[in-house]
Formats: sequence, structure tokens, C-alpha cells
Amino acid sequence: MLQIQLHFSIADCIMFLIKAWRASAFAVYGYLNFTQSAFLQHSKKFKEEDMQSRLDGQNCIVTGANSGIGFATAEGLAARGASVYMVCRSKERGETALSQIQSKTGNQNVYLEVCDLSSVSEIKSFADKFTSKELPVHLLVNNAGILEHKRIMTLEGFELNFAVNVLGTYTLTELMLPLLEKAAPDARVITVSSGGMYTSPLTIDLQFSEGEFNGMTQYGRNKRVQVALTEKWAEKYKDKGIGFYSMHPGWAGTPGVAKSYPGTFEQAKKELTRLYGWLYNQKTNWCLVDFTLIELKRLNTCLSQLPKDLMFSSIPFMTLFVRCLEFLHNTRRWKLLKIEW
Repeated sequence: MLQIQLHFSIADCIMFLIKAWRASAFAVYGYLNFTQSAFLQHSKKFKEEDMQSRLDGQNCIVTGANSGIGFATAEGLAARGASVYMVCRSKERGETALSQIQSKTGNQNVYLEVCDLSSVSEIKSFADKFTSKELPVHLLVNNAGILEHKRIMTLEGFELNFAVNVLGTYTLTELMLPLLEKAAPDARVITVSSGGMYTSPLTIDLQFSEGEFNGMTQYGRNKRVQVALTEKWAEKYKDKGIGFYSMHPGWAGTPGVAKSYPGTFEQAKKELTRLYGWLYNQKTNWCLVDFTLIELKRLNTCLSQLPKDLMFSSIPFMTLFVRCLEFLHNTRRWKLLKIEW
């Protein structure tokens, strides 16, 4: 007779129940608040005057701007008269997106900046080149992100998801701070996080070195770290005239979602938010482009609305901040890359 023995501790059972509750609660809450139909219901409360602000004379940087949320954001900013700098990894796709935005909005002050945000050395080169323009930066949108299911290491020795979502975001933001200060008090940094952060606990294992690698878990961890870093930036630079915000864009039907979740995308695409044509009126883009609301102290859009018992953040934010600094200041690694900080 086949006998199956199960070995588990009370702690294991409790953790399983917590994870199951967290995932189920987020799924239900997300369906009620983050889908297209939910957005349309919420949008009835939006004020029309909040959607009409002009951004002439404002310099805006948008990462991952050749498709999806980044493209729609860049287009929305350009339509309001801003000077938009699209940071894209692919020159070809970036040029196509640039042409489309200039043609549709009639705004020729839209520019392409090619940079692979998984590479700290490329980010440093981009920052040096952009700094030489001597322009104030009124808005930095950290939108670029990735969900890679397999463990891939960059040439600089970092796990790819972490390199783009966390280290790239951290590095670019830090290097843009002097230019953001030039635009104070009308400067802000928006980091496009995700409600998916609630599916993973905060951890200091930033490169997922422990246990079997799981891309979706790593993505959730990365997004949670982005929010933690945003909180630290907001606290550290509260007297600099720069607003730091993180937000959840809702469950949007983007090329990135289709690539990362092909099965889920096909099943849920009717409920996924359609970006093009009406994104500019949604709550997230209002957070991105309406500079008349600069006085708001904190705008963790959507994320702040989630039930507090979904949060299981036991690692102090400062620990993560220091860990990012440790990666950036690893003397032996950065000497090899000839990067000076």
C-alpha cells in the first residue's frame, strides 16, 4: 500500500494561509478596482478641469516610452505641450514611436534617448550626456520595467529583473537629482510600480540568490522595493522641492503584459484596460502630468487604497536603501567598469 507522509510545521501552515489570503484578496480587490470597467466607474468622479493643464516649457523624461504605458504617457505629455525625452532601449522601436507621437500631437519637441536601463554604465553615460544640456528636469517617469521568467545575468553581474526594475530606477533617479533640483519646487519623480507587489513580501535578497528562481515572484519583490525607495526619497529630499510618487497603473493591456503573461492576457483581455485613445483621462496619467497638484505631499495612487492587512513589510526601508548603495559602490566591480561616483 502506498503511503504518503506529509511533514509541515505550524509556521509553514500559517505562511501558506497568509500567502493564499494575500493572493486571493488582491485578485478580488484588483478585479473590483483595477480593470477597465472598474476604472470607467471611478472616472465618473474625475474633474474635467484637472485633465486640461498645459505643460509648455516643462522638460519630461519617460523611460520605456516606445510602447505601452510609457508610450501613452509620452504622447499625453507631448499633447499638452511638454518637451518630452523618450528613453528607449531599442533605437528602431524608439524612432517609430517618436515619429508617431510627433505626427499625432504636432509637438516637435519630442526627442529619443537610447539607453539600456539594465546597464549602470549606459545609464551613467546617458546622465552625463543629458546633464550637458543644462536643462532643468520637471518630471522623471520611471516606467521601464521587465518580467523575465528565467534567471538571466547582465554583463555587469546582476539578475536582469533586479537590474532594470530596481537598480536601473535607483541609478537614473539619483543621477537626475541635480537637474530635478533645478526645476524645484515644480519637480516630481513618478515610479510606475504595480499592485503585484502585494503578492510578494519585502526581502533583502534583491537578486533572488536563495531558493529556486521565480520571475513573477521577483517582479513582485522589485515593485515592492520601488515603493520602498520612493518613500525613502520622499523623506530624504523633502526639503529639496521634489515630489516623489509611486503608483499602480491598473491592469492595462500592454505589449509587456501580453509577452509576460500570454495565457492570462488572452483570458482577461476584455477586462484589461485599453491604453490608446483614452488613457490620458485616467487617474494614473492625471497623476503624471497635472503639475497644478504639486502641493500634494503623497500620491501613492491606487496602492494606498489597498487594505492594510495585505501588507507584510518586515524589512526596514533603510536596509533596502543601503543595499542598493552597496551594489552601486561595490569598489571592485565598478573599478572594472571605470565608473566614478
